[in-house]
Amino acid sequence: MRLTDIQIDKALPTPAYLQLKESLGHAMDSGLLTPGSALPSERGLATSLGLSRMTVRRAFEELEADGRVEQRQGSGTYVRGQRVEQIIDSLTGFTDEAKRLGLRPGTKLLKAERVGADEATAVALGVEPGTTVLRLTRLRTANDEALALQEAHLATHLSGLSLDALQLRGSLYRSLEEQFGVKPVRARQTIGARLPTRAESTALGIGREVPVLALERTTYDAEERPFEYVRSAYRGDSYRLALDLRAS
Repeated sequence: MRLTDIQIDKALPTPAYLQLKESLGHAMDSGLLTPGSALPSERGLATSLGLSRMTVRRAFEELEADGRVEQRQGSGTYVRGQRVEQIIDSLTGFTDEAKRLGLRPGTKLLKAERVGADEATAVALGVEPGTTVLRLTRLRTANDEALALQEAHLATHLSGLSLDALQLRGSLYRSLEEQFGVKPVRARQTIGARLPTRAESTALGIGREVPVLALERTTYDAEERPFEYVRSAYRGDSYRLALDLRAS
């Protein structure tokens, strides 16, 4: 980005840091600053524009709070990729939702194993603790950027799922429908914010201080049987949820 592209008018009532924030935001929207590119340094911008470093720093902090840039210690400030916003108004899987948003979804199957259900899984699936379930640990990406780490627990009668078919389809729900005739009809989902575990921090490429959105979802089939219990950790700086509410 050329420093000459930025204009700050100190005669305007709009604070200089907001003018700078808007100018940098426009550069991102127009493609002048692309995801992964570095912003000019605080010192360089301050000197070029006749601003204090504190003013430039505040503009950077505002952009970071909006999820548009990220600070990399010892390296600088970089443009983040598109923030994913999921509107909760229907039951869809990650793959279909990402495509609906115009993103390129990706999934890396990290581990598939038959395990005894822990207490939370047992309650969600309506089985006894220790009952064998299939646990799939997957890294979900959007436009090749890590977005979520998910653990899906499938009921015992689905533990024979073909992993080859899952890898080919990319969509768990489509694979379950094709192999077992099971379709999701409704789900109960809870959402909370917390700090990531060490494993989540490593998989998502974020610091331990960056919050994640923790989602838990139990999915039911047409016979009201719970068949899937999912625990997900989404990057809080890249993902947000929106609720589409209507008056009753």
